[in-house]
Amino acid sequence: MEELKVYYVVKGWSEELGIAELKALLETYGENTRELKCYTMICVADTSSLDNLYRVARRASSIREVGLLLGVDNPYEPELPFLDRALEFVDRVRWIKPSVFRYTEREAVVKYTEEVSRALSLPTSFKPASYLHLMFSEGLVFVGYPLAEQDRKSIAAHKPSARPFFRSIALPPQFSRLLVNLARVKEGDTLLDPFVGTGSILIEAGSMGIRGIGVDIDWKLALGARTNLEYYGLKNQVVILGDSTTLEYVSIDGVATDPPYGRAASTHGAELRDVYSGFILRSSRSVKRGGYIVFMSPLALEDFVDEEICRSGLVVKGKHYMYVHGGLTRMVYEVYKP
Repeated sequence: MEELKVYYVVKGWSEELGIAELKALLETYGENTRELKCYTMICVADTSSLDNLYRVARRASSIREVGLLLGVDNPYEPELPFLDRALEFVDRVRWIKPSVFRYTEREAVVKYTEEVSRALSLPTSFKPASYLHLMFSEGLVFVGYPLAEQDRKSIAAHKPSARPFFRSIALPPQFSRLLVNLARVKEGDTLLDPFVGTGSILIEAGSMGIRGIGVDIDWKLALGARTNLEYYGLKNQVVILGDSTTLEYVSIDGVATDPPYGRAASTHGAELRDVYSGFILRSSRSVKRGGYIVFMSPLALEDFVDEEICRSGLVVKGKHYMYVHGGLTRMVYEVYKP
């Protein structure tokens, strides 16, 4: 199959993490990420498999829309190089949707949209039907035909307050899903969450067809996680009562977890550094070669965590900083086992 030009619309809440998630998913399904080019809220690439495009749309927490890229133009000096390709889709679309992501003057957007509307004889008013998408970003316009959108309803159904067992420490489903995807595990793989808490990460993993093992030292949390997983009918997940600073496993494909570190989290009397040290060591021995360990930590432990990762023979592939509040900045680690 010939290479197709495709696009991905990235959510604006954390573009850096969104792009990291997109790259991780493309790598998971064997796509070449070297040709991936990203602008504000949109990335473009080549693919030989539309199946992978749909997989990304189904799994990603940070991708709003995916589709075929028909062309790229300059809205200030329009050439409309995509018209021939767009005419192939005229019978399938009912209107033109303009979206401004960044750095395009309103006047230029209006004039360009009107010119495309006239050329294709399509209206610009909203209709509950397929559309041609004009995406303005960084002085360019990307013209696309959408193929799939994020299923926001199913993700929203997993929100912590909707579960039978709820604690304030629970991660939101969007972030849990992102951690799973950064771990680069496929459907049928086994993912380990050594600090399972209320089960947020395993809920997202299970809903994507990934087998999960969750561990927690707190029996109330372990029982609550199991209750939540049963509530969603996820039978491919196992919850264990145990101490993840001492337990080791065999042939784990990836790790995604949120160790205790915030004000509401409990380490059951253990020193926080000991928790991270034990977790990193045990994870390095449990995950397969070529696997990823994805986790969060407070900024204050950055140097210590970096040293422990190096000591365990692991490689940091990505570090992302997230400001939470005055007392806490989170770091998201993507760690690789060579």
